[in-house]
Amino acid sequence: MHPSALPSRITLTLLASLTVLVSACGGGGGHGGGSTGSAGSATCSETLRKPFVLSTAREWYFFQDLLPATVNLADYVTAEDLLNALTATARAQGKDRYFSYLTTQTAENALLGEGQFVGFGFRTRTDPGNRPFILDVFEASPASDAGVLRGDEIVAVDQGSGYAAVTDLLASGSTIGDVLGPSDVGVTRGLRLLRNGATREVSLTKRTVTIDPVPAPFGVKTFPLAGTTGVGYIFLRSYISTADAELRSAFTQFRAAGLQYFIIDLRYNSGGLLSISQLLDDLLGGARSTSDVEFQSLYNAAKASQDTTARFQPGAQSVHPVHIAFLTTDATASASEISINSMRPWVDAAIVGGNTFGKPVGQLAFDLSGCNDRLRLISFKTVNSLGQGDYYHGLAELMPGAACAASDTLAMPLGDASDGLTAAALAWMRTGACSALISPTPTGVAKHGAVEPPNRYPLPRRPSAAQFWLPGVS
Repeated sequence: MHPSALPSRITLTLLASLTVLVSACGGGGGHGGGSTGSAGSATCSETLRKPFVLSTAREWYFFQDLLPATVNLADYVTAEDLLNALTATARAQGKDRYFSYLTTQTAENALLGEGQFVGFGFRTRTDPGNRPFILDVFEASPASDAGVLRGDEIVAVDQGSGYAAVTDLLASGSTIGDVLGPSDVGVTRGLRLLRNGATREVSLTKRTVTIDPVPAPFGVKTFPLAGTTGVGYIFLRSYISTADAELRSAFTQFRAAGLQYFIIDLRYNSGGLLSISQLLDDLLGGARSTSDVEFQSLYNAAKASQDTTARFQPGAQSVHPVHIAFLTTDATASASEISINSMRPWVDAAIVGGNTFGKPVGQLAFDLSGCNDRLRLISFKTVNSLGQGDYYHGLAELMPGAACAASDTLAMPLGDASDGLTAAALAWMRTGACSALISPTPTGVAKHGAVEPPNRYPLPRRPSAAQFWLPGVS
């Protein structure tokens, strides 16, 4: 983390043994169930970790009224077990769907600060029938080196004793992340991939992968559109600190070309740093003044003094949009949703694709002194300049008539004008209307409840920091 780049920083002491680094993140974390995170440093005992979690939650958790009135620490073996119990009521109401979790300072700092994680370098989505598909392949990764492509289906995995069908491996409740192994350097898997009726086999070994937040091969483009100077397209993978320079560079190009129509591709963007969310809106907010409200961060009643208001800060690279289409899926979450919700009151905007995940709340980071533990705890919610937030069912319900349904066509490369989401966005810009609308989740139904489809980005049993922030990553 780089706290100086964030809206605010607070330092305090909760316990004699506790150092708290409070840094605001929209966060992606927790698309999935069954776990609240990986363990911290082995040198830290549960007698330290459990009081740390409980004390922090009692003071900072946003849903104070949903915490249990009494807690016996002896009832819980680990701090993860305790956190799971503390957040159970909020989770049942669809308000904290494993957004609060324990991770490590080392892994998260590497991810959010340097854009690095250990893995094969791709993201998957598990479709009905336990069918995992490759969504995105990171550049200069084991997966890209082996020729893995977006749209490949993983049909079998060799875990060291021969290939086994994925449907069999996942039948016991394991996730594809479990099958692909821990996030450790040197872990090797064989993958049998299916594409256009033909199979091929590749062997991959996990190593450190560096995320390019705006990929050079396809991340910035200009599409032609009759009657305009063109449509600026940008694919943003994640709200990590290294996105700052790449976003500024892209918008410098857009401004020089006089573009006023934009497609912001957030289809797999599960959030990250609020500072990057604010930067994106500042770059889109060339017509805004520094008195215009971008969003507010609101804390629990006892922490209301920490409430903040972010206002637009347009700069030399900022553009003056007429229309913005945000490409979204059920993996679009948190800081990426904040970007969309913040721009809606100020410009003609639509979401195109699928309904967003529904995470209008953010985490602060709390570090346990002398340990590698980091607690990511839901501590605030955000609202736009009209006071609109609480979109736990996704943004579609707040955007009637401007939530265009479209299919994410995995057979087409990202950044291609014929990709289903991009083509639908261009059609919306030409006509000003959606050809089909996204159906919002029914009011009163908890997201991922009985009427929701199975979660397509389940967390493995012991998720890494990257898997919290980038669901489906391996």
